[in-house]
Amino acid sequence: MKRHFLFFWLFIVSFSPICGKDRAELSTVLPILETYINQAMSAEGVPGAIVVIVKDGKVIYLKGFGVKIYGKKDSVDKHTPFAIASLTKNFTNTLIARLVDQGKLHWDDKVSKYLPDFQLGNAKISQEMTIRDILSHRTGLPGFSGDTLNELGWSAPEIVKGMKKIPLEGGFGKTFTYQNILVGLMGAIIEKVTGKSLLQNYQEEIFQPAGLEETKFGDRNPPTFWQKFFRAFQRKDEQPTFHDIFQGKTRYLPQGNPALYTFPASSGLISTGEDLGKWMIFQLNMTRVNGKPTISELNLNQMRTPYVDVQVQGGRQWPQNRVTRLQYGMGWFIHDYAGVDVLSHMGGMEGTRSFLMLIPEDNMGVAIVANLGGMRVSLFPEAIRSKFLDLYLNVKEEIDWAKNLRVDHQDLMQKYITGRREQMMQGLAPARSLNDYVGIYENDLYGKVEIVNKDNNLVLIYRDLPETKLTHWNGNGFQFEGTAFASGFSGTDSGEITFSDDHGKSQRLMINLLREGEDPIFNRVH
Repeated sequence: MKRHFLFFWLFIVSFSPICGKDRAELSTVLPILETYINQAMSAEGVPGAIVVIVKDGKVIYLKGFGVKIYGKKDSVDKHTPFAIASLTKNFTNTLIARLVDQGKLHWDDKVSKYLPDFQLGNAKISQEMTIRDILSHRTGLPGFSGDTLNELGWSAPEIVKGMKKIPLEGGFGKTFTYQNILVGLMGAIIEKVTGKSLLQNYQEEIFQPAGLEETKFGDRNPPTFWQKFFRAFQRKDEQPTFHDIFQGKTRYLPQGNPALYTFPASSGLISTGEDLGKWMIFQLNMTRVNGKPTISELNLNQMRTPYVDVQVQGGRQWPQNRVTRLQYGMGWFIHDYAGVDVLSHMGGMEGTRSFLMLIPEDNMGVAIVANLGGMRVSLFPEAIRSKFLDLYLNVKEEIDWAKNLRVDHQDLMQKYITGRREQMMQGLAPARSLNDYVGIYENDLYGKVEIVNKDNNLVLIYRDLPETKLTHWNGNGFQFEGTAFASGFSGTDSGEITFSDDHGKSQRLMINLLREGEDPIFNRVH
């Protein structure tokens, strides 16, 4: 999602690590890492996490930290399920590689061959776009296009239809702009070429060969009371838990995040530490099972070939000078870290975070998942990643990654709060009568929103979402809690509505969280 990545591009650092020639002994690294994980979790408010390390075909470290639900006592262990969000893309790309081997589709097939109604804002590009273009995120769309529609609870067909109203920025086939919705369309293509459900494809082509017994798709619909009741006695049907940060404190999200499961091929998988260890071994072993490859080396290497430069310099996610080269293949970020080649991917949506990396030359993999997120809330997995690699690769300059992330985030939030306070003092009362804001406003992409006056308070009404109270903060500006509006937004998302300053009734409004499409303005229609 656009805000997810823009958030951590802001964290710029500068240093020059000096790396040792030899790797550190893992027996020395792991106790230090474990202490750091516990300290970081406490400082960041992370309720629960799993860290898995594999090397030379074996799981050498697999440990659960913390608890499943904040404030409760049920501990995380290797079987605890976590929503892995965009790590799903790595599984989906691997599944497609298997289908390419079987001749059921090809990387350079046009998407329109399988989805004739596929339509973006540019008809010609829509017809030319290939599976490879989508999986390598070089579509020409703005980054994270359509994600706000998903966060608002739109259905998959509605979102796909709405995508044609989001203009392309250029750079088709050349420029990296990360996408969630388009990768999600691969699920429909997989089902079409195989005649089987997406879940059946995963089970037969991926889960069974890799030996994954605890990985599954999540459910977009929140569980009923009786489902929760019976799941309490059925360990294998246990569901992941979700948390965010709200007003500076960790908050449990009992309804989870249904937006994860709208496009299951993009972000819908749930997995455990046990299975993530098996998955990394499977990938490092080039998908060989009992000595026989399940996917050809040719097509695995297609995934691991750079197709586009990510073109991000610095930042805590890709620390400057630790990471000097950053590209994307299909389902993998391809980069270096302190001179070592790494394949990695991350995931994060409201309530959950995940990270997985492979160091092929060392036959090593590391996975980190946490039940606090998304990326606008926590970069805990990246902090643990960097700490581990610094220790393992003998990077001489010691950096407290978790602390730096926390301080940077706090500084940004304080600047935001200070700026808003200064603006607030310039317009302590609404610029006009509340009834002058009341009405129905429409946007070409998002449709209609209604502003009503209830008991002398403005209320925002949109589709079937909960009615959301607006609080005046400056002149024609009102604010609301992002998660009170839609569960797909993060606890750190502060919603703002700004009305036009026309004489008489307001004729337009803008909502800061709804800025996709050609024109973000909502115009009065009633």
